[in-house]
Amino acid sequence: MKRFLIIIALLQLALPAGLSQSRPCLRIMPIEELTRNAAFIARVKVVRAEDVNRRGPFGQIALLQPVDVIDGDFTLKQLNVAARSNVRCAEDEYRQGQDMLVFLITDGGLFRTLNFQYGRFEISGELVRGWRDKTNKVVDKPYAEVRKEIENILNPATSRGALSE
Repeated sequence: MKRFLIIIALLQLALPAGLSQSRPCLRIMPIEELTRNAAFIARVKVVRAEDVNRRGPFGQIALLQPVDVIDGDFTLKQLNVAARSNVRCAEDEYRQGQDMLVFLITDGGLFRTLNFQYGRFEISGELVRGWRDKTNKVVDKPYAEVRKEIENILNPATSRGALSE
């Protein structure tokens, strides 16, 4: 009986310590990697976000309207984006009315957010919330500066050419 109590006591001590360890779930891509891997980069308005009642890797379909396309198909008037992924730790949910900067890739005929929640940034006024600097630290930055940074990654020759003239 004494052994049993000791084992229970040890388990109670070990269990909270094991659960409280923060293990990173998803690798956060640097902005340069997001930009180079995205098929579509744009400022968008979330027109609608609906739950999907079927089995599959996503639980939501969001309808996005491009406001300012930075890279990708400029002729698209709306995008269907699969969201609320069942990937562990992903929090890639959209809400109607959001103004966002998104990095999207195609997945099975739909778009999805590249790097899940780390590939979308909410915009308040003209400020991009949660943007990441060159050291991958979170900062809020004006949209115009963020757009310029993305363009410089996409077209490095253009930004160098302007400097040499």
